[in-house]
Amino acid sequence: MQIAQATVPAAKILLVDDQASSLLLLRELLQDLATLYFATDGVQAIELAILHRPELIVLDIEMPGMDGLAVCRSLKSNPATKDIAVVFITTHIDIEHEIASLTEGGIDFLRKPLHAISSRIRIKNLLDLSRYSRQVEAEREWLRVTLDSIGDAVIATDLDGKISFMNPIAERMTGWLAKDALSRPIEDVMQLRDAHSQEPHWNPIYFALKEQRVVAMALNCQLVSRTGQQFQVEDSAAPIIDSKGHCLGSIVVFHDVSESMALALKMSHLANHDPLTNLPNRVLLYDRIEQAIKKAEQLHHKAALLLIDLDHFKYVNDSIGHNLGDLLIKQASERLGSICDAGITLARLGGDEFVVVLPELWSIEEIALFSSQVHSQFQQPFVLEDKKYQMAVSIGVSIYPDDAQTIEMFMRHADVAMFKAKSEGRNRTSFFSDELEQHIIHRHQLETLLRDTLSNNQLQVYYQPKLCLETGRLLGAEALARMQDHQGQWVSPSEFIPLAEETGLITELGRQVLRQACQECLSWQRLGYHVPVSVNIAAAQFADPLLVKQITDLLTELQLPAQLLELEVTESALMLDVSKTQSMLSQLKAAGTCIAIDDFGTGYSSLSYLKKFQVDVLKIDKSFVQEMLIDRGDMEIVKAVISLAQSMHLQLIAEGIEIEAQKDMLIQLGCSVGQGYLFSKPLSKEDFKAYLQRQSL
Repeated sequence: MQIAQATVPAAKILLVDDQASSLLLLRELLQDLATLYFATDGVQAIELAILHRPELIVLDIEMPGMDGLAVCRSLKSNPATKDIAVVFITTHIDIEHEIASLTEGGIDFLRKPLHAISSRIRIKNLLDLSRYSRQVEAEREWLRVTLDSIGDAVIATDLDGKISFMNPIAERMTGWLAKDALSRPIEDVMQLRDAHSQEPHWNPIYFALKEQRVVAMALNCQLVSRTGQQFQVEDSAAPIIDSKGHCLGSIVVFHDVSESMALALKMSHLANHDPLTNLPNRVLLYDRIEQAIKKAEQLHHKAALLLIDLDHFKYVNDSIGHNLGDLLIKQASERLGSICDAGITLARLGGDEFVVVLPELWSIEEIALFSSQVHSQFQQPFVLEDKKYQMAVSIGVSIYPDDAQTIEMFMRHADVAMFKAKSEGRNRTSFFSDELEQHIIHRHQLETLLRDTLSNNQLQVYYQPKLCLETGRLLGAEALARMQDHQGQWVSPSEFIPLAEETGLITELGRQVLRQACQECLSWQRLGYHVPVSVNIAAAQFADPLLVKQITDLLTELQLPAQLLELEVTESALMLDVSKTQSMLSQLKAAGTCIAIDDFGTGYSSLSYLKKFQVDVLKIDKSFVQEMLIDRGDMEIVKAVISLAQSMHLQLIAEGIEIEAQKDMLIQLGCSVGQGYLFSKPLSKEDFKAYLQRQSL
């Protein structure tokens, strides 16, 4: 018997310390393990613990006002928070403090200064233990509620056939209360006999345990209850097998004969179908794929597997809520089902992923026609609570036997093709190829390299000068991330920057670039060169509520004047949350930093948001600059941006200037500052210092 895994919410950790440096360190150590919450005093810690119910609290003992021990006592006295695991941290090294913390209910004790690796491992282990315990408890409760709720009697036993569980219907039919029946042999509680001969029947549980298979109850089987009641029953017994193939016990389900057929059908359906859409689930899908492959082999034709994924569903789901998201999934399944005839399998893998199996494929044109029908089904908007939502799909196609010879390869290659469709702009169909697989392998290698580079602090920062177009005077420099592979070859930023954004590594990458750039800017200042440095802030960084504090703390630490730091933010990042953006920009401006909108013209480019946001600089995207002399549309965009900047009294910088004619035209149009290969490529920190010296001559 296989039991569905109960859902356990994502892990949460509450970090409590009155020292910001400790919180920042813990955040860096733990941000990938769980959702983090922060408190700087005892009262706030208790409030957040009650509100969020974290699995783990990392609690500083020495805090002004209400110390950590008092906080722990308060938490343990509250039924709502008493089960939260508490790890104490302190600068004290005496055994008395450790004993006190453990006495108050703490499960571990960490000493400051924290050792990063050991502290992370210990907290992760404690978190894993807590999560495992929650998972076990959730599954146990889910199983109990489920078995109590179904209409059949259910009895489970251990490996010796002794009762370990009975649901209420089993209690009613056997006449035994579960508490009295526990640990008794199954035959004592569930007395079976032939309805005609009245001869005792051997309980099928023993056959299920011995032979490790499902065993049906004998025909004309009668259950005699403890009170003497008789029930004509029909049932089956099955071993309970865990994920490793080990038998844990057995389970028998029995009911009145009149109910047996309906229950069997229901159980079979639930085991093989998705509860939300009623489509075949992964189990039934794999069976259908296996049948399609066998049929293709016998009849010497092909079969196709289409993996269909809704584009940007996560963003839609997050914005409208999971209830409406589920409704959208149901409507999507209905649209897909409307174009699938009886011979086609449509299944749901989970989330927003669907699979279509075309079992008798005679030409590629059939796939093209079907995928075209799929895309057509999503051209009309979805209507949810009188609101319209436009969706599209990306489709990956794998063909048997051309692309795959096994079910696993069939699925994996369709997934690879679907990833290609996503990377090429979504709302399209892509077919698997060997080149695609090599691309996926390369992507994995690149991700590994990026992680190693960041972990070892081997990321390099180069600097591209910003100049006055008329005089050639140096006005600033843009910090740009650079990375080398293990052979010393440079990896293009166009490769690793998008990958960093996809994998969530962009936050750490941005943090390292920011620190290196500020340190280098300080070194220029000490040499007598007051050159501002601009640093790109990714959307994920900008969404971090601690970004402002990180920047101000860094400036304070280095004693770098804030006016020497310019932050470049893309239009799309600014528009993620307008009210939050306004607040963050106000804080950054108050700190003295300069704000630039990078790649202006490629995003929203709305005058309305420019009026709302406190920005200082517009950067004309290089794609417009490089094509403006040959493309009338790009020229008009450049003119419009320059005019907009002038009207709003904003500074203006043109990117990607490569030829004199571009520079001359920009000067003519009113743009006086620019950067590009015409003046200088990005330079290493050593070469940039040499460049500074040449500029000062």
